[in-house]
Amino acid sequence: MIWIIPLFLLAIGVISIVIILIRKMPQLRLINVDSIAKERTRKIKEQIILQKFQRASGDKLKGISALAVLIGRTTSRSGRRIVQRLYSLEQYYQKLKRSASEGQHAYDADTIHRLVEEAETLRQKDELIPAEKIYIDIISHNPKSVDAYEGLGNLYLANGQFDQARETFQFSLRLSPNDASVFVSLSELEMRCDQPKAALVHLKKAIQKRPKNPKYLDLYIEVSLKAGSLKDAQEGIKRLKEVNPENQKIKGFEERFLEQKAAYLTKSHSSTDEPSQTE
Repeated sequence: MIWIIPLFLLAIGVISIVIILIRKMPQLRLINVDSIAKERTRKIKEQIILQKFQRASGDKLKGISALAVLIGRTTSRSGRRIVQRLYSLEQYYQKLKRSASEGQHAYDADTIHRLVEEAETLRQKDELIPAEKIYIDIISHNPKSVDAYEGLGNLYLANGQFDQARETFQFSLRLSPNDASVFVSLSELEMRCDQPKAALVHLKKAIQKRPKNPKYLDLYIEVSLKAGSLKDAQEGIKRLKEVNPENQKIKGFEERFLEQKAAYLTKSHSSTDEPSQTE
C-alpha cells in the first residue's frame, strides 16, 4: 500500500499545475480592425500563439477526469514526465508572449528560410509539436512573416484543425494579398472540407498570379474536374501542355475530361428529349 502515497502526490501535482496554467492564461481581447496595422498585427500574432496554448491546455483539462485511471496504469516516472511536460509547455508559451511584447530583433531572411525548411521537414515526419514551435518562434520575431503563417496554417491543416488553418491563411493574405502560394493552401483546405467549387475560386486567383507554375496547373485541373467545371479543366490542360508538355498526367487528365464531357452531353440530351417522350 506504500505505492499509493506517491501516486496520490502525483495526482495533486498534476492538478496543481493545471490550476496554475488556468490562472496564468491571459484572456484575449477581440482584434480591433480599426487600429493601426502594427497593433493589429501584434494582436493577431498573440492571439494565434495564446489561443493555441489555450486549446492545448483545454485538451489536457478534458482528460483530468480520467486521471486516476491513468495514474493507476503508469509508473511514477512516466507520471513525473506528464507534470514536466505541462510545466515546460507553460513556460515555453509564456516566454514567447514576453519576447513578442518586448520586441526582440527580427530574424534575417536566410534564418527564416532555414527555420521554415526545418519546420516543414518536421511536419512531413508528422512531428507537429516541434514544427509548430519553430513557426511560432519565427512569428514572435517576425510578426509579418507570411511564410511562417502559411507554414503554421499548413500544419493545422495536416492536423485536421481546419478553423485554425483558415484563420491563419486568411491573416497571411492580409499581410500579402497577392501571394499565390497562400491561395493554393486555401484551396487545399477547401478540398479537405469537401468544397471543390470554393477551392477552384482560390486556385483561379493563384493561376492569375503564377500562370506557368506546373504544380499549380496540375492542381487547377484536378480541382476543376472534381468541381465539374469542364471549361476550367480544358483551360488548365491547355496551359499545362504549353508549360510542361512531357507531364505524364496530361493523358489521364484528358481522358477524365472527355469522360465527364460525354456524361454531360448525354445528360443534356436526355433532359432535352424528356418532354417529347412524355408527349
